Amino acid sequence: MHVIYHCYGSAHSSVVAAAIHLGRLPADRVPNHQEVLHLADYDKVESWQIGTLFFKGQDEWGNAVYTLGLGKDAKRSKQAAVTLIELLAVDTSQLFFNEALPHINTLAKIGGAVSRRYGMVRWGRPLSAFGIRKSYWQLVRFVEQVKADERRRMEGLGGNG
Repeated sequence: MHVIYHCYGSAHSSVVAAAIHLGRLPADRVPNHQEVLHLADYDKVESWQIGTLFFKGQDEWGNAVYTLGLGKDAKRSKQAAVTLIELLAVDTSQLFFNEALPHINTLAKIGGAVSRRYGMVRWGRPLSAFGIRKSYWQLVRFVEQVKADERRRMEGLGGNG
């Protein structure tokens, strides 16, 4: 299975969700500011990379975990990607899309826009990390639900990964 966390630009909410999923950020406490900022790919994706699937690692069941930025129209972008994959005769039942953006607060979104869209990284990056930390438990609950759904899907597919 391929677990895909997506958001607007693949720089903040999806990156943190994938890090929680893979155990790179804790699920039992809020990480400190530096732990968030020191994720290798936090607040690093450029606008021209939106639409790029980034492999983050394999989870405890051997499933691949990715992040993906889908831009302004996530629903249409996702549909276009799935349609292309289907045209290539690839089994899309193995794709598991999870939207991370609704699970962060407005401060994180504003910080992300200030940093990535407007290029004011010095102010936006810390603001986005502050917002992420303030909505961290919501992200943890989201990832826990994704993992529970992933487990059910794997059982339904008759496999272990």
